[in-house]
Amino acid sequence: MSAGLLPRDYRIRSQQMTAVYIAVGVGLPGIVLSTLNLDDVPGAVKLVIIALVVLLFGWLVWASKRCATSADLKGIRVRRFTGSRRLAWEDIQEIQAVRNPSAGMGQNQPTLISYAYDAGGRRVQLMYVDDNHVDVEREIAVIRAAWEELRGPGWAPDPQAHAHVERQAVREGRMLKATFWGCGIFFVLFVVAMVVMVVST
Repeated sequence: MSAGLLPRDYRIRSQQMTAVYIAVGVGLPGIVLSTLNLDDVPGAVKLVIIALVVLLFGWLVWASKRCATSADLKGIRVRRFTGSRRLAWEDIQEIQAVRNPSAGMGQNQPTLISYAYDAGGRRVQLMYVDDNHVDVEREIAVIRAAWEELRGPGWAPDPQAHAHVERQAVREGRMLKATFWGCGIFFVLFVVAMVVMVVST
């Protein structure tokens, strides 16, 4: 029984949390020193800026540790940087892993990320259920099997929700194509501009 494999909990890896601590440890002193060295800023304003920066960095550390995805007998709970979502099994329309459209835009970005789709077809990213943290195919298979078992015998897909999911996928495909073509055109124009500059000098 798939429900017997629950609960499951997905959180940030310790190595990534260490990277967060290092970033805060390196960035915070630099910002504080830069603020203290501002000549034309009153001392009270400097203190306010430093306090805000310390609060921001502290919140980032807290939020990074707080973010998680958990699956239990009642459903899936996703805790994000800004709030959390609870999805009962019977309210979920789909669970799937997809390619990350921003995978090439930053170092250590996951190639595969995962979503659950709520009763209205709106997607909720499953934090840390990605190929940087887990075997995505295995974990999605476990979560899907639990969903199929626990959503109830009377569950049926909502056609409107699935239509919304499909429209969203089409929009994203178009956006990815537009981004690809935009980057390609920019690169070509950049090369042409460089050639013109070299030839004209």
